[in-house]
Amino acid sequence: MNRSEFTLAQWLSWMEASHPVAIDMGLDRCRQVYDSLNLSFEGVTVITVAGTNGKGSSVAMLDAILQAAGYATACYTSPHLSRYNERIRFNSLLSTDDQLVSAFNAVDQARGNISLTYFEMGTLAALWLIAQRKPDVALLEVGLGGRLDVVNLVDADVAVITTIDIDHVEWLGDNRESIGREKAGIFRESTPAVCGDPAPPNSISDYAQLISAPLFQVGQDFNFTHETNSWDWSGADSKKQPLTYTNLPIPSLPLQNAATVLQAIALSGLDVTESDISRGLTVAKVAGRMDCFAHNGQQYLLDVAHNPQSAQYLGEQLAKLKKPITLVLGMLSDKDCTAVIEALAPIVNEWHFVGLSVNRGQTADQLKACWEKANKPQASDVPVCHHDVSTALVYLEQRAETKLIVVAGSFYTVGEAYAALGRDVI
Repeated sequence: MNRSEFTLAQWLSWMEASHPVAIDMGLDRCRQVYDSLNLSFEGVTVITVAGTNGKGSSVAMLDAILQAAGYATACYTSPHLSRYNERIRFNSLLSTDDQLVSAFNAVDQARGNISLTYFEMGTLAALWLIAQRKPDVALLEVGLGGRLDVVNLVDADVAVITTIDIDHVEWLGDNRESIGREKAGIFRESTPAVCGDPAPPNSISDYAQLISAPLFQVGQDFNFTHETNSWDWSGADSKKQPLTYTNLPIPSLPLQNAATVLQAIALSGLDVTESDISRGLTVAKVAGRMDCFAHNGQQYLLDVAHNPQSAQYLGEQLAKLKKPITLVLGMLSDKDCTAVIEALAPIVNEWHFVGLSVNRGQTADQLKACWEKANKPQASDVPVCHHDVSTALVYLEQRAETKLIVVAGSFYTVGEAYAALGRDVI
């Protein structure tokens, strides 16, 4: 069949098999295709978001606030939980199959004989769609790193780094300084940059200074304080004029990311009021981030925490609930599984490990071996191993106990949980 006749499912299947490796760092191939597409983002305010954790939450809050202010928005995020269409949204609406098929056809024609990975093809397709639609604001989440990510082909009006932790070591390095330098690659000369990491590696400010990008750092250029039922923010605009917001509603997403988002908006040149901010923060949410709900009389919490930093945050939030925790954990083999287990061990009462039948997925027995190596601060029952997420959830529901069931460890794990529970991610 000619690819021009492909359905979305056929495109995705072809993309998965069309390049010899899943991750192929470097922008030379993608830049050639990008130039051939001749895309224009004139009139579109572009905000690029990089970081180890907090990217999705930050994009969601930016999107909600800017829509509350009356702006038409486009969001590109990855990976997805249930449907590929989740990756590209316009005014919160998922891209349609027809839109994605048109975009893949456009990229396919522009690439000629240039081979692209699944992610590269998808990102270029997203950029094509956004350039065609020309929203007021485009919010682009960096998939991996920054300097060599396809998103970095677009010059952002504001560049954001959320947090830095050690992840994707094979491609980004094994220390925060090298990872920070890769993330800072999204900065541009004389263009505002924001960093929300409270203890950032020096490489971020060093690079900003090298290219004369004005950097706004949490704890220095903007700050926030948290009360019981509200929070206050202080920062500055692009002219270094002070800004303050008080008695803001506490969002369901991490407050540190919310503070970073407000600084990015302050530098964007967009007209956003305090009322817009309050309304946006109230409604902003992301599937798979601290998503708590009841199903068949059982309480669930789903979170995509998959590295030590995000696991530490999840553990801190779960500790506040003061409930017995049953954890269903499935992870990829290139993650620091032992460190994630150690971060969650203080609050877990019962462990259930599941296998992931995807590329790089670990078996339940491999996770159990990591658990046996971990430094566990409290005694725990021997973990139960399950073939997959669905099997584990059926097992737990049949017991009809009242513990909070937490599903975590990967987008794949949480995506399978949504499907098994018949819950829509939107």
